[in-house]
Amino acid sequence: MQNYDFQWQVVVNHLPVLLLGAWVDVWVSLFGFALACVAGLLIAMGRLSGLKLLTVPTFAFVQAARAIPPYVLLLWVHFGVSRLAGVAFTPLQSIVAVLTITGAGYAAEIFRSGILAVDRGQFESATSMGLSRFHTYWDVIFPQMAVVVVAPLGNVLIGLLKSATLMGVIAVPDLLHAAQSLNMNSFVPFEAFTAVLLIFVSIVFVLSLAIAATERLVAHP
Repeated sequence: MQNYDFQWQVVVNHLPVLLLGAWVDVWVSLFGFALACVAGLLIAMGRLSGLKLLTVPTFAFVQAARAIPPYVLLLWVHFGVSRLAGVAFTPLQSIVAVLTITGAGYAAEIFRSGILAVDRGQFESATSMGLSRFHTYWDVIFPQMAVVVVAPLGNVLIGLLKSATLMGVIAVPDLLHAAQSLNMNSFVPFEAFTAVLLIFVSIVFVLSLAIAATERLVAHP
């Protein structure tokens, strides 16, 4: 280590490329997270419907989505499903699909637990007031559920951000892909991947602050 010549200037020179790659990770994970939340809420409602036609497949989806490693799912979607369907998925389409599926599995259980955490009397009160099922959930249940689900959903988002780094495997120019290219061209593995670590720590720190602020907002509207 005493003879190691640190090349931090190389990283500084390539910082714009690294930050651009980090932005790809961020927006892909945010997009996948948004889709996962929508899908997860629908799946949660299906699980709570009491109809076997809905509860059985939604339960099976949740178990599969949480059991399959994202890396395996990415290879299956990008190479397997695309060939079976006869459609060439772009790398971005594949990674977004994987993040959506993975995130939806966790989000569904979070939403289901959040809905179950709301006192049953709230449902009965809304029904006695003549509210429709839609307005019961939208005006009464979801606002109370939000207090419970924000923090765990934030953890899902952070998890998806980390899973998004897998997109480098299918040649999406994200942060890790940019660092690998920098290392191959300049042979600075310690500097390149230290930069990746620091950038991800910074991103997650900002996300954690945003999640905490959202928690306070929904707790005290």
